[in-house]
Amino acid sequence: MEYIGKRISIKRKEQEVSIVILTEVNKVKRTLLFCWFFIWSACGVIVFAQSFMIHDENTKVAVIVWLGFWAYFEYKIFRAYVWRRFGLEKIKLRDNKLFYKRDVAGKGKIKVFEYDFIKDFRIIDKNERSFIDSVNDSYWVVAGERIAFDYYGKEIKLALQVDDVETEALYKLLKKEIKQ
Repeated sequence: MEYIGKRISIKRKEQEVSIVILTEVNKVKRTLLFCWFFIWSACGVIVFAQSFMIHDENTKVAVIVWLGFWAYFEYKIFRAYVWRRFGLEKIKLRDNKLFYKRDVAGKGKIKVFEYDFIKDFRIIDKNERSFIDSVNDSYWVVAGERIAFDYYGKEIKLALQVDDVETEALYKLLKKEIKQ
């Protein structure tokens, strides 16, 4: 078994390369994310319970809109927590195909990409001054992919929040294997 940094492991078999990218494990941040989720959930439940006591129509509409935003962010926070707790990325290269799966506690859909149709394999550059790149690279979201390619005109991204050194090494490995 080979390793690229702390989070990426590589296992080679005959005619197959398996790559596993773990999520960043920061127990303090993960605990804070859980606390955020718990408190956010409690706030939503309290507002929902109190909404039955409101008689003014305008206030009811405002509370319903607020609950819609609350539900969206409840989902996003839950998704981020579950990803940080149980998630990992799996990449397999075999039979001239790239198999990619975002695995969450053993669940996830495997996407298959044939080498012949993978075009413009590249590293996604981060702009340190960009607000969006800063948010995507934060612990609280599931985003910040670092490697991309085009497949039948659609952009496919992988390698969530991998640092620059690991990105470069992973890119070289994938590029070498796909070109063979």
